[in-house]
Amino acid sequence: MAKQGKYAIHPDFAHYPAIPFPFNRFVVSLINGLMDMDTFFRQRHLLKKAIKHSVVSADGASFNVYQFMPDDFKTGEKLPAIVYYHGGAFVLKYASTHLVSMDIYAQRARCAVFMVDYRLAPKYVFPKGFEDCFAALQWGATHAEKLHVDSKRIAIAGDSAGGTFSAGVAQKVKDAGGPAICGQLLIYPALDKSSSTESATAFLDTPLWNGVANKKMWEMYLRDYAGKAAPPYAAPNDRSDLGGLVTAYVENAEFDPLRDEAEAYAKRLQTAGVKTVFNPTKGTVHGYDTVFDSEISKAAMQQRLDFLKLIFG
Repeated sequence: MAKQGKYAIHPDFAHYPAIPFPFNRFVVSLINGLMDMDTFFRQRHLLKKAIKHSVVSADGASFNVYQFMPDDFKTGEKLPAIVYYHGGAFVLKYASTHLVSMDIYAQRARCAVFMVDYRLAPKYVFPKGFEDCFAALQWGATHAEKLHVDSKRIAIAGDSAGGTFSAGVAQKVKDAGGPAICGQLLIYPALDKSSSTESATAFLDTPLWNGVANKKMWEMYLRDYAGKAAPPYAAPNDRSDLGGLVTAYVENAEFDPLRDEAEAYAKRLQTAGVKTVFNPTKGTVHGYDTVFDSEISKAAMQQRLDFLKLIFG
């Protein structure tokens, strides 16, 4: 184990910078433009083979969903599916690395993957992006036949802010009585708006993501609820009763301000009687799994795939 400053971060992730994350609209727009360029030059072949769908949200706004399929898909098959919500602090677009992950899930779990290009803050704060995420699940379930999907084997998944959406959507599914999902996969999710856990208050200078940025993110994302309790589904750990939620996989990173809230949520799910796989990765930082050739990243991906195969049956 090699140290980056005071943290025993594994050498595979020691190159990640520790930089403050700005929530300035101009800077966020610039970063998203650079991410678009990165996706175009690195992974445009993956985006080209995806099928782009236009989906309508609860307020009538349209957003895109990208469908990835296994290369050996045969016409007439009904596949299990993942509705995937990418991370990015609620403000960033999907990254080129997200496309790589979508293809891995499609090929190795042999399923359809629907990556949701939801509306972004700071222009669209809660509930807009969340409504897009729930609408994408409803759309996928409603059009399962046409999309070559088995409606009884649809899971939801997401990383970071996408994990927030996944946990919130799972809660809304229970309250609304559908659409039916077979599992929720939460990868280093943001779940606690208070930013008051030990990891959130201690990790103020960790690579890629830190407690300072985490607090600013929640203030920005829930700015319409300043001084008030968060509305249902916005900050999933606020929910008092987790009983009856769908089978879950929860993964965290060791040197990540979100570490403790993910662990706490996994334990609360287990206490509430929800079947839950908890994977606490070691020597890792937020976003560590974008180093695809790391043995640690490979092991985590295998655990996610094992979970998907379990819930898909």
